Amino acid sequence: MEAQIELKKRWDFFQKHHWVAPEFLSSPVLKSWERCCKQSSPYKWMKPHIVSGYTLNSLLHRHRTTILVAGIVIEDTYALAEPGEMILAVTDDNGCMLSLVGHPALIDELNQLGLKKGCFWNEGIIGTNAISLCLDQNAPVELLTAEHYNKHLHPYACAAAPFFDLNGKKCGAILLLKRAELHSKESLMIANACAREVELRLHITSEQLSTNNVLCQRNAVLECMDDGLLAWNEDMIITMINPQAAKAFNLPVNDIIGKNVHHVIRFSPVIMAGIEQRVKLVRKQITVEVLGEFIEALVTLRPLSDNSFLLLSHPLDKIRELAQRQIGRSANITFENLPAVSKKMRHVITVAKRAVKSRVPILLYGEEGVGKLGLAMAIHNESEFKTGPFITLNCGMLHPENMEKEVLGYDEDKGLPSKFELAHGGTLYLENIEYLPPTLQSALLKMLKTGLVMRSDSQRLIPVNFQLIASAQSDLGLYVSQNRFSRQLYYEISIHEIDIPPLRNRKEDVQHIIQTLISEHGKANNTYISIDDKAMEALMNYSWKGNNSELKNKIEKILLHRKGHVIYFDALPDEIKNNLHNSAGGTLPPLLSLDEVERQTIEHAWELYGGKMNEMAKALKIGRTTLWRKINKYGLQATVS
Repeated sequence: MEAQIELKKRWDFFQKHHWVAPEFLSSPVLKSWERCCKQSSPYKWMKPHIVSGYTLNSLLHRHRTTILVAGIVIEDTYALAEPGEMILAVTDDNGCMLSLVGHPALIDELNQLGLKKGCFWNEGIIGTNAISLCLDQNAPVELLTAEHYNKHLHPYACAAAPFFDLNGKKCGAILLLKRAELHSKESLMIANACAREVELRLHITSEQLSTNNVLCQRNAVLECMDDGLLAWNEDMIITMINPQAAKAFNLPVNDIIGKNVHHVIRFSPVIMAGIEQRVKLVRKQITVEVLGEFIEALVTLRPLSDNSFLLLSHPLDKIRELAQRQIGRSANITFENLPAVSKKMRHVITVAKRAVKSRVPILLYGEEGVGKLGLAMAIHNESEFKTGPFITLNCGMLHPENMEKEVLGYDEDKGLPSKFELAHGGTLYLENIEYLPPTLQSALLKMLKTGLVMRSDSQRLIPVNFQLIASAQSDLGLYVSQNRFSRQLYYEISIHEIDIPPLRNRKEDVQHIIQTLISEHGKANNTYISIDDKAMEALMNYSWKGNNSELKNKIEKILLHRKGHVIYFDALPDEIKNNLHNSAGGTLPPLLSLDEVERQTIEHAWELYGGKMNEMAKALKIGRTTLWRKINKYGLQATVS
């Protein structure tokens, strides 16, 4: 009581002189008084601002978790407290009263002052109070009688303590209010204990919400991921399966949880060994038996630290589709279906079969269209790498700006594997290797010597293993002598050189290819087609400068425009008929000038390649600019247009 009288004297002194010695009053209270004297009257009561209606409902909804948790705490505390006039209340971090419980008479008194749900304990309006001070100081505060700035709060003793979330953010405060004569030193302890209890429960609730969010996200990921996932514990009891795994293994999602995994799925020996030895197995292609049905799967087995297991089932169809897109070409030609009737071509195949067994690079020589790609595919399908991909790269079609990234790959952004990595476990076919730039020649040589490759923007060494097949139309030895091709690389790739003779030197193969094309066309159109002897003779005696490609092109055109079931000599293109007439005449053709020969050659190239300037220039072994100059020289603009 004496302390309260002394506080009243200090309050009166401050109101008269607007100062008081700091040793007689705590610094936060004194500073609050100094602020209040500039904003409100200590003798006149101004009701605090109160929110209601939609604003109040919105506020209560936003703080619903705090109200629920703190409401339980203050109700339990009030029920256990000694009987007496007391109020326990919860505010948000702005001092708005969200919930309260207490003696009805005391609640009525506060209602008369406007201190009720939705009101703001604002220092600027109602003066110094425990709520505003504790929120400002971030610490428990106790105010007795005349420590309140406004006289209308002198009958009360208040204690308040703030509470915070897991991140240290202020969430609100707990207020304990009593009549001054009932004040006890335990009031601040009770308020602080309530705040700590609310804080603890909020932390638990937050952790539960976080856990629930993680579970929801996990379930969403499990449902959306491409891979199937099957999990079982150390007792081999299935604990989880996502829809993708259920679909992959034809299993009912709800019926297998809690069952022994070995009673549901019979794994292959490699997976059983992995389970017994608790080793990680990555992307193993296996066959499993599920409820009597055999299913092919590509799986990854991962043992976990708690003795449980995860089995990932990768979507085989999507993986194969992606690999096919990367490969860009199906290696569907074997030695058996190569056109090899002639003695020369049979010798080529014999040499190629020997080369396959050596596992060293193979270099194919031959004119354009002679069948180098087909022979490369046949070699691939005969090699130990036949189950791997068949990657092709045309060295003459590389763009100078990004050729290194295109061939060697890169790590930046999402990254891109190199052609060497894509060919790992399979075959890499380098077409027109004579056009391979020097920087890539060095990378290829290093890879052949070490079995390691680095991406264009990385120093990371990546081991690769594949069959290398290269092809060239020109003599690489000549390129080496002209310093246009690496001598060391030439030695590495030319251990096995295979020269494919042009089609004009293999008349038996010409006849075989023609008969094969006619037979396939007849089967596709459900009809029988034949060719007379004179037409066959004319075709076999034609020069076929475009080799297999030109022959196939001409035969398909003949088949498309045929008038009956027999192909006669008259149905052949004029250049083929004229060639036979010239051969049969036994007279030498008239002598042509070099310019005329060059002019006719350009016209023939135009017909052969359909006006594709790049291919024409490459076949004629001249630059594109030179080709245009000669077209202008001989006045062929109208012809080629």
